[in-house]
Amino acid sequence: MKTKKYRNKFEERTAEVLGGLCEYEPKKVHYVTHRTYLPDFVGQHKKKDIEILVEAKGYFRVGDVAKYKAIRDSLEEYQELIFVLYNPKKQLRKGSKMNMGDWCTKEGFRWYTVEDVKDAFVS
Repeated sequence: MKTKKYRNKFEERTAEVLGGLCEYEPKKVHYVTHRTYLPDFVGQHKKKDIEILVEAKGYFRVGDVAKYKAIRDSLEEYQELIFVLYNPKKQLRKGSKMNMGDWCTKEGFRWYTVEDVKDAFVS
């Protein structure tokens, strides 16, 4: 018979007390942290009916990647968050093999350098 693996002794003891009243970690529950976001720039696409939120980033602070994914997931259909990266090849964080441009691409964000950011509003 397979025994349950608990994260610690306290969870194991709680499971013993609860007996068959509950299942242990049967599902994930999504949650949202209600905060506000102030984009660096906001503009309208010249041909498409979308509002573009522009974030100019030199580097990502601790917690930024989770924040920007949460913002992306909270946007309206007519909104898009894009990044202007100072150096797209800069490491995402110290010791990371992924750079900022790669992270943006992986997460579905369009990204630009300051030299080509105008393309986001016309193409």
